[in-house]
Amino acid sequence: MKVLLAGIFIPVLIYFLMVLIGAAIPVNSDPKIDNPDIEIYLISNGLHIDIAVPFQTKFYDWSQIVEPQHSLSNIETSNYVSFGWGDLEFYRTTPQWEDLTLKTAVRSLFTQTPAAVHTTFMQKVERGEDIRRIKVDSNQYRKLAHYIVNTFKNDPLGNAMPVPDLHYNKNDVFYHAKGSLNLFKTCNTWVNSGLKKAGLKACLWTPLAEGVFIRYPEK
Repeated sequence: MKVLLAGIFIPVLIYFLMVLIGAAIPVNSDPKIDNPDIEIYLISNGLHIDIAVPFQTKFYDWSQIVEPQHSLSNIETSNYVSFGWGDLEFYRTTPQWEDLTLKTAVRSLFTQTPAAVHTTFMQKVERGEDIRRIKVDSNQYRKLAHYIVNTFKNDPLGNAMPVPDLHYNKNDVFYHAKGSLNLFKTCNTWVNSGLKKAGLKACLWTPLAEGVFIRYPEK
């Protein structure tokens, strides 16, 4: 029994030590921003972070990738669009955190299941304690956009593929995505990696929202 308990406890302990160490090590702690004229946002629900960006700028036009018409509201234009990456089946079965079951959690973390990008079209980004505004320059924004675009799984014609009949609200849509969620690659790891790729403040590695937000204290 002691051996069994040790076999369970030690990996868990090692994992949480990795979480603490990874979050404590900064990456791009003092990024050089030449002309910070673009605003992006980190939006957290406490456990999961989305990245919100302007829908159209002279540097990038998201209408070439995602379409507001894919949402239930069939809106024609949007000022901002947010992206979050995660497990497709998790998204299907867990619209609210209280819907989470042990079976869904285990399947998402320990099996190779398909991923999805949750995309929400917004007219504005509300300010709040769970939202962080980040000013970036055009070069950083292009790198971040490239990272996000590369997450989408495209059809043979190169178009993003919406997931049929899956919506959380009238202004969102899910798209099929590359990769598979696990203990070491979570929704928040995806956000943190995007920030690193863009040359923005991030930590070495984190599966948790707090690991990202610690680099962006509330102002």
